[in-house]
Amino acid sequence: MFGTLRSWLGPLRTQIVTGLLVSVVLAVVGLQLLAGSESWVFTAQLSLVWLLLVVLALVLHSRLPPQGRQRLWLMLGPGLALLAVGLLLPDMALFFGGGGLGWIVAAQFVLRNRMQMQYRAAVRHMRSGNYDAALEVMNTVIAAEPDRAENYRFRAEVYRLASRLALAQQDYERVIQLSPDAAKGYSGLAELFAQQGDYEHAHTYARQALEREPNQWLPAYNLGMIEDRRGNAAAAVEHLESAVAAGLPHSRYWLLTRLWLTRNYFRLEKVDHARRQVELMQRHISGLTDWQTVLASDQAAPLRPLLAEDIRLAKQLLAGETPSDVFDNS
Repeated sequence: MFGTLRSWLGPLRTQIVTGLLVSVVLAVVGLQLLAGSESWVFTAQLSLVWLLLVVLALVLHSRLPPQGRQRLWLMLGPGLALLAVGLLLPDMALFFGGGGLGWIVAAQFVLRNRMQMQYRAAVRHMRSGNYDAALEVMNTVIAAEPDRAENYRFRAEVYRLASRLALAQQDYERVIQLSPDAAKGYSGLAELFAQQGDYEHAHTYARQALEREPNQWLPAYNLGMIEDRRGNAAAAVEHLESAVAAGLPHSRYWLLTRLWLTRNYFRLEKVDHARRQVELMQRHISGLTDWQTVLASDQAAPLRPLLAEDIRLAKQLLAGETPSDVFDNS
């Protein structure tokens, strides 16, 4: 879970949040140990907690789309305001501080997205392969929230699973209209065209996604895969190494990234680098089993033409075959 959150936030935001969290915890504990009996200690500790929450809110604000930002401040804004009043009125700090923290906790339940249940229902239908039912649910969601980009992105994923690619493309384009500065719509179109073997269009959208989120793993990962398919070894290595630096969330992605790096270092005649990638691939051998399980499911039908051959090659490398053996014959 932490790895997924770290990948979503990116390296810089993760460092900011982690560093501040550790500093605040140490400061709060230190104040309690050194001056716990002093009347001002609680106010000082509350100030540190307020600072932590404000910075965390700003970090999340910088990462969320517009709709998510509105919900974030509805959850945190009143609580932060109450905490600030407690800091300004030390005699009432306990009352307002408790109220502020109580609001922040209660808001997670009171302001829960009213569409959450519909999303869960759509996911259940998807897992059972009932895509028409999932689409009916998402149509209802979109009718209620027609300006929320995430709704169209989710429905586009369902359309892709149902092999209704033209409709998926329309929804991804709608995502871009609603959130032109976010990468999700562009990444979706890149994956959609790659799924169809149209790597030129996929490349165009993947580059636009990377321009919007240059420090996130997914745009770099997608562009690296597309450059691999186009045979542009140097560009593939550049973007795949960027994905590695950003941090990948799961062994499945690590496995394929190491495979593509192996192939493209081999294309560049950097055999030692290719062998090193095979060694690193061994650390993510569990990803092979995961991919085999994923590709066996009905929901993975769009992925099989795109990735099945890569999984076969990864299996050969993990079994001890050399890059020369695998890629000279592939």
